[in-house]
Amino acid sequence: MAVLKRKRVVFLLIFAALGLGSWLLYHRLMDGEEEILDNRYYHAELDTIRDLRHDLKKRGAGKNALRKAFVHQITQKVFPYWYGTKWDYNGTTEMPQKGSIACGYFVTTTLRDMGVPINRVKMAQCASEEMIRSLSAKKHVHYISNTTLQEFEKQLVGYGDGLYIIGLDSHTGFILVEGDDHYFIHSTGWFPFKVVKDKVSESSVLERSKYRVLGKISDDDAFLARWVEAD
Repeated sequence: MAVLKRKRVVFLLIFAALGLGSWLLYHRLMDGEEEILDNRYYHAELDTIRDLRHDLKKRGAGKNALRKAFVHQITQKVFPYWYGTKWDYNGTTEMPQKGSIACGYFVTTTLRDMGVPINRVKMAQCASEEMIRSLSAKKHVHYISNTTLQEFEKQLVGYGDGLYIIGLDSHTGFILVEGDDHYFIHSTGWFPFKVVKDKVSESSVLERSKYRVLGKISDDDAFLARWVEAD
C-alpha cells in the first residue's frame, strides 16, 4: 500500500512539473522577445510622426530622406506598440494592446496611423495582391511563388533593403530587410495568435505559403510622396 502511495505521489509530482514547464513555455512563446509598449503614449507618438512629415514636406526632403524616415518611423515608433496585440479573424481594433486585429487590418491600420491616405476598412478586406498593387507601382511588385523558404529569402535579399508588404495564400503582413536582418512583421492566425516580429528564415507561415507577392513600398516614390503630402 505504501509503495502504491509513493508511486502516486511521484506521478503527481511529475505531472505537476510537466504542467508547470508547459505553462512557462507557453507564456514565453506568447510574450515573445519584443518589448510591449504602453499604448497610452501611442497617439502622442503618432503626433510626432505627423510633425516630422510636415517638416519633411516644408524642407522639400529628397527621396532618400523620405525612404529612411518612413522606414524608421513605422518600424521604431508604430510597430513596437502593436507587438503582442491579439489576433482574431474579425479583429478590427484601432488601438494596440486593446481588442484584436486581423492580418489585413494590421497592415492598413499601421499605414493609416503613419499618415498614408488610405481607406483602412476597404483595403483590409480586399485581396492582398490587390492591396499591394494599389500601393506600389508595377516595377516594385515582385512574385516569389512555389519556392523553398531559403530560395525565397535569397531572392528577397536581391531586391535590397527596405520595407515590403507581402501577400500570401491567405495572409498578409510586412517584410523588413536591413542588411543581414530579415523580419516578417504580421498579425498571425497561427500560434501564438498575435502581432509578432519573426525572422524570415524561421517563419513557418512564410514556408507553408505557395503564393508570395511583394510590394516594396519604401522604394516607391509615388507612395512616399502621398505619405509626406497628406494632411
